[in-house]
Amino acid sequence: MERGLINISSATTTTLVAQYSTKPAISSINICNCNQDENVKIRLFLDDGTNQTSYIENLNIPGGITLKLEDIAFDNSVLDLKLQTQGTGVDVNIIMR
Repeated sequence: MERGLINISSATTTTLVAQYSTKPAISSINICNCNQDENVKIRLFLDDGTNQTSYIENLNIPGGITLKLEDIAFDNSVLDLKLQTQGTGVDVNIIMR
């Protein structure tokens, strides 16, 4: 899949931007819960391999709703950006720019 487009179909932790990545920085993220019938709980966080710091913690996104986050800024030379999803019937689409 093209960089910046991610589909998550299970309860898991996904690295959206890897530490030491040479790719350009991102500035916004759209997180869409494509499952019309169920909420998905998310945690969006930075991870340096030892410590984690959350942008978002335990947010329920209702079915069919998209969350847009702007002004995302972090140093991906030392940090991973990760998304943790929880719930049944997880169907989440991510667009990063």
